Amino acid sequence: MHRPAHQPYPKRARAAARPNCTWAALAWAACGLFTALPVAAQTSPYYVSGSVAATHDSNLFRLADDQVPSPNSTRSDTVLSTAVAGGFNQGIGRQRVYGSLTLRDNRFQSNDLYSNHSYNGSAGLDWSMIERISGTLSVNAALALSPFNADGVGLLTQKNLETTQAANTLVRIGVVTEYSVEVGAGLRRVRNSLDLERVRARDFNQDNYSVALAWRPGGALSLVGALRVLNGEYPTFREGAGGAVVSDRFKQQQVELATTWQPRGASSLDLRLNFGDTRYVSNEDRNFSSLTGSFGWLWQATGKLRLNTRYTRDEGQDAYPSSIPFFFTSIPVTLVDNRVVSTLRVQGDLDVSGKVALSASAQVARRDLKRDTVTVFAPTSLGQNEGRDSTTLLTMGVRWAPSRSALLGCDASTERRSASGELSTALRVSTLTCYGQLTLQ
Repeated sequence: MHRPAHQPYPKRARAAARPNCTWAALAWAACGLFTALPVAAQTSPYYVSGSVAATHDSNLFRLADDQVPSPNSTRSDTVLSTAVAGGFNQGIGRQRVYGSLTLRDNRFQSNDLYSNHSYNGSAGLDWSMIERISGTLSVNAALALSPFNADGVGLLTQKNLETTQAANTLVRIGVVTEYSVEVGAGLRRVRNSLDLERVRARDFNQDNYSVALAWRPGGALSLVGALRVLNGEYPTFREGAGGAVVSDRFKQQQVELATTWQPRGASSLDLRLNFGDTRYVSNEDRNFSSLTGSFGWLWQATGKLRLNTRYTRDEGQDAYPSSIPFFFTSIPVTLVDNRVVSTLRVQGDLDVSGKVALSASAQVARRDLKRDTVTVFAPTSLGQNEGRDSTTLLTMGVRWAPSRSALLGCDASTERRSASGELSTALRVSTLTCYGQLTLQ
């Protein structure tokens, strides 16, 4: 099932992998059209846009400080992304239909193996009936390059494209009353293109169902309680005896409590707590309970300055197929990772003028990691590993809108991670992205 490691392209094949500029031509043709049409067209429910973005990443593969890139690859790279997009948002009586589609061409200057086409599309319907009954129906699909160095998967030296499909529906009763009820259902599917066992193990199916009760006694306060049930499955988790595919299924129940309070017009506070209980079908030793939550404060300091502060605590578990040597062979094992992540983020947005805006943020995230290595045939722990890391992320951005249809900007970030133990590594990353976009509506 494993494909051979990537080999350098021969000269003819490498030339064929270069962009044909079709999407780039479409984008610039659309951009040229924008300036020729009257401003009155901006009242249309339809829009078309074209954009170009260039990103330089100093550590594309998120390698450790002392880690050497794989052969035929470079540590840093510049990515040129050209996109065309279109969409609509149309009201029809009491209903509203909307949709959007973005097609993107991504070109890596040095590591051109990873050059790709991606897309993101969505469509939806907001409907309303008499007696305060309303709802939404939405679908979306996306294709994008997966992370190069994800936890549990490791460094990928081949291109892997991840396809995501989702559909959701929600029915509300009593929208404008003090009490309201929401009932929802949805599904999500994730598939990977690379035919490696550790990558195919990330294919994912999920179905979810929820019911929520909201109480809004006044305009400044709202309380929401929700019950959710998620049925999840990794359909190709590992290869069993004789090449048979073994799945990994679980069921998760969640109780969520959320409140929003606006004590003054300039401040808004929100608190969210989620209690989860996860049960696995084939390995009950992996059953676990979790507590996640967040607290946020949005402050409109002045008419032009907004500050957003948020603290988040996330507790979760994941598992990955692997194997360990045993005499002259190897035995399959499951790596069970438990993590607790605490994140504090502060962001400021400043409207310098009607056309110029600045943003800056600082984020600190701390992770406590534990990994249990468990045999497959007779679930037995072979030992645990522990690790900790702390990541600091600083960002800054500037945006300029010279007209209602044009946008120019740049974003810069620097990331530094320190680590201890066996489950994480220290790394540094700096990125710079500059972009331009023209929109016709």
